Amino acid sequence: MDSNKIKKIIFISFITMATFNMAHPVTPNLINTLGLPTYMFGVFYSTMAISNFVMSPIWGSISDIRGRKNIMIIGVVGYGISQLGFGFIPNQFIILIFRIMAGAMSVAFTTVSIAYITDISTEEERIKYMSYQTATISIAASVGALLGGFIGGYGYKYTFLVQFINCIISGAVIYFILDETVCIKSDKIKIYLKHLKPGKTYIDLSSTLGVMMVVMTLITISTTAYNSSINYYVESVLHMSTSINGMVMALAGVVALCMNLFVNPYLSKRVEDIKTIYIASAIAGISILLASLSSNIWFSLMMIIVFLAVSALITPIQQSLISKLAKNNYGEVIGIQGSFKAIGMVTGSLVSGFIFDYGNRLPFVLGGICCILVTSLLFGRSKNLKEQV
Repeated sequence: MDSNKIKKIIFISFITMATFNMAHPVTPNLINTLGLPTYMFGVFYSTMAISNFVMSPIWGSISDIRGRKNIMIIGVVGYGISQLGFGFIPNQFIILIFRIMAGAMSVAFTTVSIAYITDISTEEERIKYMSYQTATISIAASVGALLGGFIGGYGYKYTFLVQFINCIISGAVIYFILDETVCIKSDKIKIYLKHLKPGKTYIDLSSTLGVMMVVMTLITISTTAYNSSINYYVESVLHMSTSINGMVMALAGVVALCMNLFVNPYLSKRVEDIKTIYIASAIAGISILLASLSSNIWFSLMMIIVFLAVSALITPIQQSLISKLAKNNYGEVIGIQGSFKAIGMVTGSLVSGFIFDYGNRLPFVLGGICCILVTSLLFGRSKNLKEQV
């Protein structure tokens, strides 16, 4: 394993994901300024997630043949262009087109960067580096949210402009410092499209791989229900500024960073991965349900921190398990995982957007229920799952 390659992809992931997360604190301000209905925060998020679902396996399969580096550059630069349209075009239907483009482009980087780490890490060390990647994304999200919220105080369009410029810089950094890990072939590209065929089951959901994909979907519904709602809740219900919104997002990133740098590596050596996932899911579900039901804001904040902490443990472990089940098609399998994640993003954001008007804490209840479902799903199958991994 080449430690320099790990350092490079971690650094690139930091600057890229910080850039990707700059717009989140100012999106509620954009919606309110344009006079759009409340549910549009869910629609904007879900349209991006739908294109995540469509494009994730496609980018993964292309990168297996044409290389990781070029796909990441396309994704980063393309995302910057789409965000420029999102922030400066006032027509909501054209905005939806740019959201679709943003989803297609952003998932090129997120999917292929995970495949890149899989390429350069051994099976024994993979969960450690997946945890580092998740921790990097977490702190990058915090930095991006703080920066975006601060810039947004001068007008939300400035945030989108800076985001575009940073995307161009990130693309240049990838081009000049990142090494290719795949032997680029001249073979005809076989694009993975099974996930788009109605009635086709491209993963056996009763298999270990299938169960982990379902877990990814449920956990993503939970985290998306929280992430897509908390910004709008802070601005529209609590009437706080974009800078406070950025601080709320930064808190989530710092908590996730600590969990993935210190707790996850410790647990990975002492507790079985499956057991960690279903216990963490149970704690996450109970804590976010308590937060949504309590009228005490400080108790709710404490429970939200617990939710953020334990939910941060799940993703790197789940990604490591899936990578172990893959053979030589890491890019394709990680892409399929991205599609299941996108299903969770679509469901979580759309449902949250529409139930928010009926109760501004209902999206958090939805998140808690999904976490409890993960625990129920894994607890009864833990023995079989451990034997197959």
